[in-house]
Amino acid sequence: MLRIAVLTVVACLAAAAAAPPFQPSEVRFGATTSQIAASLAGKCTPMTTRRIDPPFLPRIRDKQLQIDCEGFMFFGKPRHAEFVIGDDRLQMVWIMTGADEDAALLQAMTAAYGAPDRRNKTYDAFTAQRAALRLDRHEVLFYAPDLDTDMAPDFAPDAR
Repeated sequence: MLRIAVLTVVACLAAAAAAPPFQPSEVRFGATTSQIAASLAGKCTPMTTRRIDPPFLPRIRDKQLQIDCEGFMFFGKPRHAEFVIGDDRLQMVWIMTGADEDAALLQAMTAAYGAPDRRNKTYDAFTAQRAALRLDRHEVLFYAPDLDTDMAPDFAPDAR
């Protein structure tokens, strides 16, 4: 009986470890434009790359590009996703969602990351994981470590 219980616990732990993370595998910060485009091949219909001028990312020396991906599968649905690239390194990813999904997304993100550590009327942010649920435009954000300081003001508490 004890052996069955141990095997059941081991099987459950293995299944939990095999569960995919909340952040999509295509989100690889520091990857080049060509690497991101290759990882998105066949996952976007269509996929377009465009220059963002002027750039909104901080400290851009050369150029900012954005790969717009239609039909990107996330949270069980095809989405519009924006892969933002600065100086040929992936810096942030925005995935569009819907207002009706905010509660379920927050629940899924909390299950994956723990409770949000920053909350305001615009964001539920999980800064240690560099992820946030945007509540006014209904998007999920993932961002690179070099943007920690730049994102902090967006996640600050609302003024009273």
